[in-house]
Amino acid sequence: MNIVTGESKTGKSALLTITEFCLGRKKFLVPAGPITDHVAWYGSLWQLTDDAEGPRAFVGRPAPPKGQASVSRAMLAFGGREFDLFAFEDLTENTDADGVRRELGRRIGIVENVIESRGPGVSQTPFEAGLGHAALLCFQDQGEIASQSLLFHRQSEHAIAQHLKDTIPYFLGALPADAAARRAALRDAIRVHRRAEQRLLAAEQEADTADATLRGLLAEAYAAGLTSENDLTEGEHIVAALREALHSARTTTQTATMGDGSDIDDVELQDRRRALLRRRSELRDDLDAVMDSRALLLERAESERDFETAVELHAGRLTSLELLPQQNRAETDGDAEQSASVCPLCLNELAHPDPTPPVLTERLQALRGELALLGAAPESRRRVLTELETEANRLSRELAAVGASVEALDSADEAMHAERNATATRNYTRGRIEALLEVIVNSTGESLDRLRASLARAAERVEHLQSELDPDADREQLTSRLNIVGRSMTDLADQLELEHVEQGVRLDLANLTVVTDTSTGPLPLVRIGSGANWVGYHLATHLALHKYFVENERPVPRFLMIDQPTQAFYPSEVEKNAGVVADADREAVLAMFRVMWDMAAELTPKMQIIVSDHANLVDEDWFQDSAEHIWRGGVALVPADWINGGTAQNA
Repeated sequence: MNIVTGESKTGKSALLTITEFCLGRKKFLVPAGPITDHVAWYGSLWQLTDDAEGPRAFVGRPAPPKGQASVSRAMLAFGGREFDLFAFEDLTENTDADGVRRELGRRIGIVENVIESRGPGVSQTPFEAGLGHAALLCFQDQGEIASQSLLFHRQSEHAIAQHLKDTIPYFLGALPADAAARRAALRDAIRVHRRAEQRLLAAEQEADTADATLRGLLAEAYAAGLTSENDLTEGEHIVAALREALHSARTTTQTATMGDGSDIDDVELQDRRRALLRRRSELRDDLDAVMDSRALLLERAESERDFETAVELHAGRLTSLELLPQQNRAETDGDAEQSASVCPLCLNELAHPDPTPPVLTERLQALRGELALLGAAPESRRRVLTELETEANRLSRELAAVGASVEALDSADEAMHAERNATATRNYTRGRIEALLEVIVNSTGESLDRLRASLARAAERVEHLQSELDPDADREQLTSRLNIVGRSMTDLADQLELEHVEQGVRLDLANLTVVTDTSTGPLPLVRIGSGANWVGYHLATHLALHKYFVENERPVPRFLMIDQPTQAFYPSEVEKNAGVVADADREAVLAMFRVMWDMAAELTPKMQIIVSDHANLVDEDWFQDSAEHIWRGGVALVPADWINGGTAQNA
């Protein structure tokens, strides 16, 4: 552990900003004053491995020109164990900030990776976790270390907060470097699978229409005299007949070439055409009859619905008769029959007596019977409608096939009349059938098999990638690592004697805060009082994280830089500058530094903790041994002779 202690305005807090600048941040945030007035270059020396004899890197950054808030130029150099800071005259720009982060990140083990952001309201463009994201876990400035709402460096910036949520699982080792690449591969595989499904569906739909096309080809072959078959229905039989017709046609052509055959005359072709036209007319008549029957059935259904409505209305009116008591109705039946034939006004006999209740009841039962019959009718009607529509579809397909045959025969007839040669007609038809037959067979046979095999391979790849990407397993991996960090946080919080630590402390990654579990439920940091608790929980969180990073060889820089952790214990500026802590707070401050010192000692030589603070525990030997700089009595980051001499130098 290295401690820089001293008075205010000596540059202690600027050390954190300068270090972040040397790690490749483009924005220049060094406080204006003596530092920016007298420093032209900023430099840092880095040990790249745990071995003190291992390689080193020097990073230099020139100060931006006056009036500019950022600069990207940088110097980067590597060397062995003797490598040290550069003299001012040897500083030179040889790279930029992105190059610094890329090279240093690669050398500390940040491999190529892709992170997919899942935060609401942020760009979903995948990005690569790098040194800039890892560095966010290495800084705690004085405005963050004592905050009850901000746990990580630059967390107040929305994009940074989301990047912290997205990259911490990677730095913990819970997210494989190629996880996003696998998800992208899965998305591509799913798209390939969908396209294969669509191609197969289209091919199968085309195959469904192949039977009608085959029947048309058979009709063409029959019309051209290539086959005597004209009533086949099965696709396989039609294909066999067409192949036989083509084979016979080739043999006939060869025989005709030798002068041993004769052509079909015009009379036979004319008879075939007339037969096809007659068949087309019959099919049209049959189709018209079917469609007329369908229309009549639909009209009858409409009429029955109107009749059924009327019968239901009449039956509903008569149903009121059933409300009369049976005894009274029986007693009055005789009287009713007698009174129904007499006019109640003039007492004359009626020519047409009113219906009596028994008659009305009988009529009600008859109406109910009719309604039952009407209710049974729709099922049979639907069956007949389905049969009619099926027959109409069949007739339409056959009519289309016959029409195509007629058109083909007309084309062949034109060719025959042009050539005056029946053999040419057969050859024309044979060539057409041969070409179409190959297309149909390929599309419904080998092509379908090939598409099914392609779909099976695509489905297998999707299943394989899905098995490699198990969201539940990823969550378990992250939860396991956070639990380990949480146990360390609990131990450290207990050593710091923080409040609400009894039931455990954990890191809430979704909200980037500390949560303590209590008997009444989870308690976030924002609801825990006192600055001492806020500082303590920040220390516990970051020390526990870095302990995990070091012990598990994770690619995060092995340092933690903390600015002003004891600020909550200085009631006055005088006491702050003196570095003296009141007796009431001394134990808390001592515990804070002791926890950091113990962690650095436990992880040495793999970890460095740098603390800038006003406190100076003069009676603690281990503290004094860790005090790298004591800036008091005019001693500061920028030497006085630089300011007095007015010459810009490197720092």
